[in-house]
Amino acid sequence: MAAVACAPTLISGREPGWIYKPSWDLPLIIFSAVLVPLPFLVAWLAQFAGWRQQQAVDLINIAVAALIGGPHLFSTITFTFLDGNFRKRYPWYAYLAFLLPVGVVYLGVYHYVFLVTFFFTWASLHVLHQIIYLTDCYRARSSSVEQPWSRYVDYGLVLTGLYPIGLYKLSLRQFRVGGVLLPFPDFVQGLHLPVVAGVVFFAFLTAWIYKTIAEFRTGRGSVPKTLLIGITTVVSFCLPLGSNLDVLFQGYNTWHSFQYLFLLWLVNRLRDQRGEIENPFVRRLVRRDNMAVYYACFLGATGVMVLLTLVVRALTPMAADQSYFVVVLTVLLMHYYFDHFLFSHPQMIE
Repeated sequence: MAAVACAPTLISGREPGWIYKPSWDLPLIIFSAVLVPLPFLVAWLAQFAGWRQQQAVDLINIAVAALIGGPHLFSTITFTFLDGNFRKRYPWYAYLAFLLPVGVVYLGVYHYVFLVTFFFTWASLHVLHQIIYLTDCYRARSSSVEQPWSRYVDYGLVLTGLYPIGLYKLSLRQFRVGGVLLPFPDFVQGLHLPVVAGVVFFAFLTAWIYKTIAEFRTGRGSVPKTLLIGITTVVSFCLPLGSNLDVLFQGYNTWHSFQYLFLLWLVNRLRDQRGEIENPFVRRLVRRDNMAVYYACFLGATGVMVLLTLVVRALTPMAADQSYFVVVLTVLLMHYYFDHFLFSHPQMIE
């Protein structure tokens, strides 16, 4: 009986071609894109109720970070620092991560504009890298074998959709993040980067449409992968059209974080099923029938981070935005760093 009680909960009902099954993938991974406009709608309602624009932006930033952004980034430790096998197999990779908080504090105090610019660049690539990882998971779960060029077309489309209009807005110096106007140097203006990005994006879009039609005609097409890439392309291309880019990109962050929480929950359940989790605390979290306690633990860690932000704000001369980013990015950039490991291992989802 004790052995049965301690046995991992098996993941049953998985369907070929899907990360888990349609009733899980569609609402939690693919169609959860409906969350993207939510921060914009909240900000609009807040201003309609008489709030100032900056108050509305602050409300969105705090709500997204507290309810979903923070829990998703803290959940990363379940397969890194809390995993003895990971620390033993990749000791240098694990401990070099501690250089990031040192760099964040230094840049946050002395080169804040550079820190925010660096963060936003890495953040945009990180969000898109997660989509690429999900497409690789669908490939790993599919019985069809894709040619390398087909995969590269998928990657190219995902990676370029955000930048034609995004770079155009950046060139007009209309892009503010964390109270910072993101720089677009004068010498870059002559390179016509928005036009170049647009040409590259539409070339990949044309190639993707052509090869996707061909794949479905020959019975090799993947429904979930095609839906995910198609929806991501629409979101990425249209998102920068709005005026309040800070809030709009919080919408992308909301979708990204929502996907990640459920994805990592499933990854950990599969790791436990394969006997790869040695930490008893993580095992107890992922063997429960639902995510409530799992989520509550990381929500509590987020609360500690919020308190630390308030302490930094009270004890230093830094502005509110600066205090927030200096504290949050010490953890967030480590999350990005470790996710590049996760996102290069789609076999974890098999």
